[in-house]
Amino acid sequence: MSWPWNELGLSGPAELSEIRAAYARKLKTAHPEEDPEGFQRLHTAYQEASRRARRLARSAQAKPEDASAERPAPPESAPEGQGAEAGWDYDELLEGREAPKRPSEKPECQEPEWDFERLFAEGEEEAQAARRRKLEELRIKNEARRAKENHRRRQQQEEDSWEAVMAAAHALELLHSSGAPLSQWQRFLDSPVFLSVRANLDFIFALEDFLEQRPDLSQEIRQAIFAVYESYNASRYPVYNRLYQLLNVSGRDKRRAAKERSAWRKAWRSYPPWRKAVIVVCGLILAAFLSIGWAVNLQTAFRDFSARQEVKRWTETAPQWLEEDFGEPFVHAVSGDIFAPAADPELYFRAALYGERSDSWPGYQTNYPHILVKRALEAFARERELDLELGAYSHEIGDAPGAYLFNLPLEGAEEDVAALGALLEDLSRQEWYQVPPIDPRSEAEYRTREPVQYTVYLCHRGLAFYEAASAQGFDTEEALALYAQAGPAFCRWILENSGLADRHLGAGRYVLQDREPLELGDGVFFQVGGVDKDSGEARVRYLLASGGGSLFCIPEERMAEIRAVTDLYRGAPRAVELDKLGLIMVTDQMPET
Repeated sequence: MSWPWNELGLSGPAELSEIRAAYARKLKTAHPEEDPEGFQRLHTAYQEASRRARRLARSAQAKPEDASAERPAPPESAPEGQGAEAGWDYDELLEGREAPKRPSEKPECQEPEWDFERLFAEGEEEAQAARRRKLEELRIKNEARRAKENHRRRQQQEEDSWEAVMAAAHALELLHSSGAPLSQWQRFLDSPVFLSVRANLDFIFALEDFLEQRPDLSQEIRQAIFAVYESYNASRYPVYNRLYQLLNVSGRDKRRAAKERSAWRKAWRSYPPWRKAVIVVCGLILAAFLSIGWAVNLQTAFRDFSARQEVKRWTETAPQWLEEDFGEPFVHAVSGDIFAPAADPELYFRAALYGERSDSWPGYQTNYPHILVKRALEAFARERELDLELGAYSHEIGDAPGAYLFNLPLEGAEEDVAALGALLEDLSRQEWYQVPPIDPRSEAEYRTREPVQYTVYLCHRGLAFYEAASAQGFDTEEALALYAQAGPAFCRWILENSGLADRHLGAGRYVLQDREPLELGDGVFFQVGGVDKDSGEARVRYLLASGGGSLFCIPEERMAEIRAVTDLYRGAPRAVELDKLGLIMVTDQMPET
């Protein structure tokens, strides 16, 4: 017994009805929520066994009728309707109920089910695989052909190059043996025969051997050969070092050749006097501007040096002043105005020199108190597993946020709100919580101190229902009262911004009223009633799940029928996409108008 039959508990290939019956029996022991891996294996085996059974059925139908006559009859003990698909209720099987009894009557013959999508997919996959194999074979064949062609081309080039080298070397021998004058040598050095092999290594080695074996070669001819190679600055390449040694050209000749090769010198000689005068005047003006720029750069460099010296002095002075003001040692951190407490070197903050230090002014400005608030609120959020978002924040090293957004669930966070109020109250009593003004403009402002500036928001999914600035303080009682009303308020916001209430009640013809929360089983739902503005009649009830992601719209006259959570899902499901909240699932039982 092999897969997939052993996974279904079958001894071997079977008909589609037997496979479905075995799958239904196995589903009782492999529930998708309790054993997802086992359910996945069982479902994969069921799909593969069904596919093979359909393939066998199609093959059987394609055979001649006499072949079907020779097939042995099924055992008499086989249950009636074994070859046909049984009417299994898979929803009941998944819920764990017993399989339904087979009908007593023999089911009518049904045509076999053809999985055309799978057949088309398999055919397309086979065609794609064949195309890929053909393309791969063609690619390998083309690579071999290209390699062969490249090899042939390289051999031909080498042969052609060698023939040209031999021709040029033979020309050297003929010129020397015939005692040709310098003019004939010059014609050869300018000819295509020489220029085509001038940089060929084989010819260079042949030329070196020729010069080494002909020490009597005149200096004029050697200088002509040197001029040809120096024309394209060949002396800069090491491969020509031995050739230059054999040419035995003096340094003065080399310098003269370099000057003659200079394009600037040739151009200057060809200029008329007036153009030379213009160039000289422009050069003087440019030199004057460069001198001014150099002076400015020197001044800027001096200012930068002074600034660096001042920063160095500040980095040495700031830790002393900070320790005097905050009562703990500090160290200089990553840059000029970034510091950190010695006990926590990664707690970066900013401190910059500002004014003169006196009894009424610290002589610097710092955001260290803001960093202490940030650390305290982040630790509070981690301890209570709250979602904290930092706002008005550049995320640069040593920067502190100006807003703290606590995203709370719609219920069960009363203790977190009370604890947050107690923490902020405790922070406000610390000595470091009062800081000097950012930019004092008078002597009186030097002596004033204000609380650290930041704002705390209580939100749900980014929608704030309470805001507390540090200057006014955190009102715990008001925050708890608004949190108790956050669920209905959140529901009203969804209704007004999604247009559901306008569609149900008519735009401008209703009033939304908060109601007491409704408990159904283990769930809590916030209620908002839609009331007709003119008649005062309650027409629709909106129930928002405490998680905030599901909204139910129920006619008022049907609220008496709502006794369980399942009663809420009788309507038509739809989704509402809101910019700030994302996706809200709506189950609407209101009749279409």
